[in-house]
This record gives sequence, C-alpha cells and structure tokens, in this order.
Amino acid sequence: MNSFEKVQRCFDLLPVERRQDIPVYPMMLLYPGRVAGVTQKDLLADTDTWIGALEATFQKVGYPDICQGNPPGDVIFLHGLEALRPGYELGEDESFQLKETCRMEVEDYQDIVDNGYLQWYNRYLCTIQHPPITSPQEMGQRWMTVGMNAAKVGQYLASRGVAPIHGTASGTPFDTLSMVRSFQEFIYDLYDEPDLVKAAIDRATPEVLGNILGALEHSPVKRASLYAMRSDANAISPEIFEEFSWPSLKKLILGLHDAGVQVVLHADGNWLPMLPKLLEIPKGSILVELDGVTDIHAAHDILKGWQAIRGDLPATLMAFGTPDEVSAYCEDLIKMAMGGGFVLGSGCEIPLNCKLENLKAMMDSVRT
Repeated sequence: MNSFEKVQRCFDLLPVERRQDIPVYPMMLLYPGRVAGVTQKDLLADTDTWIGALEATFQKVGYPDICQGNPPGDVIFLHGLEALRPGYELGEDESFQLKETCRMEVEDYQDIVDNGYLQWYNRYLCTIQHPPITSPQEMGQRWMTVGMNAAKVGQYLASRGVAPIHGTASGTPFDTLSMVRSFQEFIYDLYDEPDLVKAAIDRATPEVLGNILGALEHSPVKRASLYAMRSDANAISPEIFEEFSWPSLKKLILGLHDAGVQVVLHADGNWLPMLPKLLEIPKGSILVELDGVTDIHAAHDILKGWQAIRGDLPATLMAFGTPDEVSAYCEDLIKMAMGGGFVLGSGCEIPLNCKLENLKAMMDSVRT
C-alpha cells in the first residue's frame, strides 16, 4: 500500500491489518536544517534549500507517508504575524519568532463588515512584511509565490512517494482576528463588542472558503489545512468557542466537504471540551491534528469511528527522551491506530533539538 492510499484509508476510517499500513507524519519545518547543517537563515530564504534539507533528513531516517506542504518562509507568511527573522533580528541559526502586537482597531471590524475581509487582511499583511509591501500587485505576486512554492514541494514529495498534508492552508477568521487584534484586546472585544465581532467573522467566513477553493482549483491535492490555534480550552471557554468560533469553523468544514475537499484541522492546545462538536460534521470529513496537550486517548474515545486523528509524540519526548521511550510511546499509539482513522505523528512540529535517533525510532515503529 502506498502513502497516498494509506492517507485515503485513514480518512475513510478503515482498520489496518499491518502496522506498516499506518501513515506516519513527523511534521518537520525547521528541524531538517539541523540535520543538513543549514542555518535557519538559509533554510527560510530558499525553497530548494529546504527541499535539500528534507531529503538529507529522509536519507537518515526514512521517508514518511505525509510531509508539510509549504516551505518555512511561506509558513511564516501564512501565519499572518510579524516575524523576527534568523540572520536579521535574530542570530543566523535561531528559530524565527512570531511577534504578536495589536495592529487592528475596533473600527476595523466595521471595515470588514462593510467592505469585506480579504481586502482588509491583505492591506494588513502588507504592513508586516520586511520590507513592507506597497502595492496590491506586489501582494498578488507574493500569494502567487506561495502557490508556486507549494507546487514545487508537491512535485518533490510525489517523486519520493510522499503525500503533502495539504494543497493549501488557511487560518480561520476567529483565530486570525485574535492574533491581529492581539489576544488580550480580542478577548475584551468579545465582551464589549460581541455583535460586531460576530458580524466580522460572518462576513469573513465565505470569503475564506472561496479563497481556499480558488487555491485548490488546480491543485492535485484536494485537501486543506485549517489552523484553529486560539480555539482550544487553554485559550477560551467552551461557551466562547460555541458562540464565536464554532459557527464559522463548522461552515468552513461543511463548505469544503461539500466541494469534495478533505480538511486537516490543526488543533493546538487542549481541545478535549470542544471535540464533541466535531461529531456534528459528516463522518470522515476531517483529520484532527493534536499536539500532545489534548489527552489523545480521551480524544480517541470521543472521535473513533467518526473522525480521524493525528498525534501526538510530544516535543519534550523527542528532544529529551530515549529511543526506547519513543518506541514505547509509539506502541501505545499503534494499538489505537490499528482500528483505523489514525496518523502516527509528532505533537505539532518536530523540535529543533530533537535527537535524530528519536526521530528514527518514531519512523521505525511502523516500518519494521
């Protein structure tokens, strides 16, 4: 069974007969630079350099079934926050850092409602680039570059028999607004201007959906990642989630599902109180990526047989554990994975200080 078949069977929630048929996905964005001896500055500067670092890593640990679909320089852009960059604001081999400051006023919600979300968001994006982007044409070119780079990465991965995790990715309106406004100010807004925030999210949702579908129109990978990075119980209450975040997220998932697009929901933080809501959407419509904070056994009890899960080797284990400890953790996950609908993966990203032998132990757990 090849990697593409494994991924499809996972979405179809079909049980596996052999551990070798469990898809494995170590999410690697920055770590390959450590393996290949490439500085973070150089890794972010050039897609081909990142692909070369990926290949060097795969040569040492084996090829996964799934891989990140965008190079790190574009991932920074897609986050929608100003970045401190290695080799500029930071040392050449330091990890980039996202800088969250309030770059949005309450009046901007009304601008979104009156004039649309994407026009506002692209104007905002222009201001946080280095150097700032000064024209719509230049911003359009930047988005085209994201697409071309994703196609280049996809071609490389396909040549190695590896499936990209997505054809395109997007933040959700609730989570994106929380970052641009800054989390503290955004929480105030939820209490002070709830109807205005809801109206802005409602205006944004169909635009985000259309933007995703447009990006996937010519992509062979009909799969989209949604990053709901502020919709977990560590950030907001289940009541706030149900009132402000879930209606938009549900519409996005349903709209993509109706268009034949699989959804990867990147669910950072503790999603356990929110997971029952995912039973409201069609069976097998999403893959939920958990990062080690959500109790994966409890998550599996809620979602098994209805939605697929990816997880969840913690960064601490990959950095400070031993290969035997990694193997034991994987064996526990493999027991769940045999029932189907499970991707053996890292909890979010493989950390920069991961031990190579630990990554190999993770890969070997479903290869031998």
